[in-house]
Formats: sequence, structure tokens, C-alpha cells
Amino acid sequence: RFVETMKLLKLITIEEQKHEAAAVTVQRHWRRAKIRADHKSMCDGAIMIQRTVRMFVQSKRFALRVRSVVKIQSVFRGALCRKEAERRAVSAIVLQRTWRMQCCRSLFLKKKRCALKAQALFRAYACVRQYHAMREGVICIQRLYRSHVEKQRHHAKRDSAAIVMQCAIRGYIARERFVETMKLIACITFHLIRLEEQKHEAAAVTV
Repeated sequence: RFVETMKLLKLITIEEQKHEAAAVTVQRHWRRAKIRADHKSMCDGAIMIQRTVRMFVQSKRFALRVRSVVKIQSVFRGALCRKEAERRAVSAIVLQRTWRMQCCRSLFLKKKRCALKAQALFRAYACVRQYHAMREGVICIQRLYRSHVEKQRHHAKRDSAAIVMQCAIRGYIARERFVETMKLIACITFHLIRLEEQKHEAAAVTV
């Protein structure tokens, strides 16, 4: 019985050793699996962190590039808008200059036509006055001459000497009046010509 008991104990011991070895093996595999799982979890976490950091860095770079592109686009569009505004401003200035030049030219032509019309009217008035003055002088001379002739006819026999003296005096007076009339006409003509020259000179200076 002792031997059987020893054998039984030995078997039990061997079984326990086997169980213990099996338990150690299971523990070893479980710990290895846990370590692998922890390592994989840590690797996944590190990869996730790296991915997040890289994504953040890339988003920052992308945002910086987008801001740079937007700034370049805004500068380029601003340059284009400034060029367009300058071109439109130059076009507007050219249009304003052309319009003002046309207005000034129209006003100048209108003033010139008015001045020419006024000159023509003044010259016509001066010519009419000169004609009337000459006509009155000629009529006066004719009247005096006719009266002289009539008086000579009526008083040729009776008052020849007085008539001759009267005719001489009247002729002298008529000549003096005619000379004064002609001098007046010449003076008026000279002043009119001088006034016309001054107006032409003023018009030339204005142009």
C-alpha cells in the first residue's frame, strides 16, 4: 500500500507539475498576447497621433498655401482693377477734354459769328451814315447852285455885280462846307477803319 501510495503521490506530483507547466505556458502565451495587444494598441495610438499631427501640419500648410494663393490672387486682381480704373479714368479724361474742346470751339464760333455780324451791322450803319452825309452835302451844293442859277437868271441885268459877289461868297461857303463835310467823312472813315483794325487785332489775340 505504501508503494501504491508513493506511486499515486508521484503521479499526482507529475500531474501537478504538468498542470503547473501548462499553466505557466498559458500564462506565458497570455502575457505575450497581452504584450502584443498592448504593443499593437500603442502602435495604433502612435500611428493615430502621427496621423493626427501630420494631418494638422498638412492642414496648416494647406491653409498657409491657400492664404498665399488668395493673397496673390487679391494682389493680381487689385492690379487688374487698378489698371482698368486707370484706363477708364484716362478714357473719361479724353472724353471730357474732347467735350470741353467741342464746347469751347462752338462758343468761339458763336462769338465769332456774333462779332462778324456786329461788325457787318456797324459797317453798314457807318456806310449809311456816310452816304447820308454825302447825299446831304451834295443836295446842299445842288440847292445852293440851283438857287444861284435861278438868282442869276432873275437878277442878271439888275444886280449883276451883287449877284456875282453873292455867287462867289456862296460858292466859297459851299466849298468850305463841302471841304468840312469831306474832312468829317474822312475823319469818321479813319476812325472806323482804326476801330476795325483794333477789333481784328483783339480777335487775333483772343484766338
